[in-house]
Amino acid sequence: MNPLDVLVVALGAGLIGWELWFFLGPRSGGPTRASGDVQEVRIVVKDGYDPETVLVEAGRPVRLLFYRDETAACSERVIFETLGVDKTLPAFETTAVEFTPTAPGDYPFRCGMAMLRGRVVAQVGRDGARANLGRGHQKHG
Repeated sequence: MNPLDVLVVALGAGLIGWELWFFLGPRSGGPTRASGDVQEVRIVVKDGYDPETVLVEAGRPVRLLFYRDETAACSERVIFETLGVDKTLPAFETTAVEFTPTAPGDYPFRCGMAMLRGRVVAQVGRDGARANLGRGHQKHG
């Protein structure tokens, strides 16, 4: 092998490694905890929800600001079945979803096709949400 062949092989291996990291690597830094009187969290909708898990205090109002950064048909709506919320998300706009979780627990949300999923986890007390940091859903480990 001459030096040019070695360079091409090394460059190819580097590009393959970068591609694997880009498409298969972690998407976010983990759950996001809300703060303030109205617990407000911005969620970017693009190939999923970022963050996909939001930690809040039960009994306090929540305002989720969904910014849809795409035009894919799947992400046109956000649905909270347990709360009876079904909102249209216009492309490249922010849409607010407001509710008050009356009890601790999971409040799942999804897109209209159920391909994108997220959840709001309501905990007791302002620091109660820390209990879930770094822990997966029981069903999925």
